[in-house]
Amino acid sequence: MAMFGKNNKSNEISKGASSHSNSTTIITGCMRIKGNIEGCGTIHIDGHILGDLSIDENIIIGVSGTVQGNIKAKKIVISGKVKGNIICDTLEVTKTGTVSDKIHAKNIVADGTLDATILADEHIHITQNAKVTTERIQTKHISVNGHIDGNVIASELLEINKDGQVKGTMKVKKIKVSEGGLMLGTMLTYETSDSIKPENKIQNKEEVDKK
Repeated sequence: MAMFGKNNKSNEISKGASSHSNSTTIITGCMRIKGNIEGCGTIHIDGHILGDLSIDENIIIGVSGTVQGNIKAKKIVISGKVKGNIICDTLEVTKTGTVSDKIHAKNIVADGTLDATILADEHIHITQNAKVTTERIQTKHISVNGHIDGNVIASELLEINKDGQVKGTMKVKKIKVSEGGLMLGTMLTYETSDSIKPENKIQNKEEVDKK
């Protein structure tokens, strides 16, 4: 059960017995919440939240769900709209999902619309329907089946597959362009000095947990 307070205080989802860790809290489409939410288990959002979310396990934002605030969890699935910073291990943005601001994850699969700075520790897959506008998208391995417009940095491999398009400055160690793939812009060689620096990462306390 979720308990919601007032005056922008953190709203806490009970962290009692370990048996509750797999529970799901649902914010229905008719609900509007102003304030921060912290908790365990999974939260599924079909309504509207103005505030930050910090959940131990999963955040699922449905097609009708909107969040204006920073969100943090192990796994985040976005089919609605998020305006705010995102920190997670695994991020999935579906075809109907839209994201703006900053993202830092380990692995990302994007099939929606992203207007954000995107950092990943391991892999980013931009699938067929995805449209990405970014000041910088950076990870080890980027595979592109959709569209990227912005600066791309891949420390291991940039892979542009059939129907994939990349427009901008590309700093890469290796590049692979399949038949039907398109790259427009400048290509530079990746250097170790281009690696993700601590100051470029989203800082938990300063950018996600602040209010």
